[in-house]
Amino acid sequence: GAPVSSASTTVTLLGSNIGPLKWRAASESGGIIIDISNIKMYSLASDWTWVFKFEHISSVKSKIKKHETL
Repeated sequence: GAPVSSASTTVTLLGSNIGPLKWRAASESGGIIIDISNIKMYSLASDWTWVFKFEHISSVKSKIKKHETL
């Protein structure tokens, strides 16, 4: 399934010194859209393969049930 992000999610590009990338959630049910506009092609180790590292994500959206107080 699509990765589910949290407030502590970070995305980095392995093999680069760029640091954490900007990202946003694609939808409520999951998915991440990565902003790569600041990545310069000449600064990459490879023209062919990019590997993004996701930290602090899950694969399933947890459903929190609200309990009503009587």
